[in-house]
Amino acid sequence: MKVAVVHDWLPVFSGAEQVLSAIMQSTGPSDLYTLFNFLNDSDLEKIGAREIFTSYLDRLPFRENYYRYTFPFCPSAIESFDLAEYDLVLSSSAAFAKGVIVHPHQRHIAYVHTAVRYAWDQTFEYMRRTSMSKLPFGPILRQSLHKLRIWDYRSAQGADVLLANSSVVQRRIEQIYGRRSYVLHPPVDVDSFPMQAEKDDYYVCASRLVPYKRFDLVVDAFKDMPNRKLIVCGDGPELNRLKERAGPNVSFAGHLPRAELIKTISEAKAFIFPAYEDFGIVMAEALSSGTPVIAYTRGGAQDIVVPHGERDATGVLFPTQTAKAIVDAVDTFESAHCAFSPEACHARANLFASHNFNRKLDQFIASTMDKNFSRDDLMTVE
Repeated sequence: MKVAVVHDWLPVFSGAEQVLSAIMQSTGPSDLYTLFNFLNDSDLEKIGAREIFTSYLDRLPFRENYYRYTFPFCPSAIESFDLAEYDLVLSSSAAFAKGVIVHPHQRHIAYVHTAVRYAWDQTFEYMRRTSMSKLPFGPILRQSLHKLRIWDYRSAQGADVLLANSSVVQRRIEQIYGRRSYVLHPPVDVDSFPMQAEKDDYYVCASRLVPYKRFDLVVDAFKDMPNRKLIVCGDGPELNRLKERAGPNVSFAGHLPRAELIKTISEAKAFIFPAYEDFGIVMAEALSSGTPVIAYTRGGAQDIVVPHGERDATGVLFPTQTAKAIVDAVDTFESAHCAFSPEACHARANLFASHNFNRKLDQFIASTMDKNFSRDDLMTVE
């Protein structure tokens, strides 16, 4: 069986690229098609593709600086790949990859990280945030997003099987595309986060410090809890602003080497995750180390964290993105601290282990390639 893997683009090696690497483990070294490739040789080696083909957009000068703004041209660029020689097309898509053109003799599995959110539920926020929304570009941008919505809906109809990376993405697929999908959570390298039973007396949050991660809420919350310590791990454009508003009980570790970051998370009393993410791999990594998670209840936290009050609870979920909600969640955690065992946290994280991802993906591939396959049939995997 000859397999082509299609991925939106390769700007940096992050969560989507970890999934891509795991896909390659299931398919074996396969040809990879992508709009842009900015990765170095070391990161490309992690992905493990046999050969990489990029679109005509990857020949634009200085494209690293503006590739995201090429979205009006990305549909035609992804459709320019001729994949007729392959038996199976497996796309890894947060935007465009699922729109590749396939032939009747082929099967297409689309792993959907999310829908094109700036064209759908985040359209109005995107228009408020971008300088391109002002005249004379505003009407052009709105029309471009309208055309993108039409193309995006149509492109989602071409895949034989849609896999969603979380239950919230599964709901989005149903709502936007009117398609059935199956949840296949991203693979988590739980072996890198061994369980640590002994915990220190601090809380931790870790990510790139950008506005939508909402670290400002955590910093504000701990200003109201001066007797509790917080370590913020990560770097980014929000760093100086966060330092200015933080109290003396908040320390900033900056960008940590991988081993030191794992140690910091593993020894924390709890990991705090205030962002709305479709999954949030770092929450599962924290659980693997035996560290409970305090997280915003929307998004991937619903799939990852077993909330306080349920059997084998692994953390506390807070209902709104406010500093007060985080304070209340920390208070709840402190009052029920003994209810969260490192063993339960580690066991929960193992559900998302890489070997489970590959085992389930292998089953989806086998079912899709079966000669009696029909889109109308309900798939079951174990």
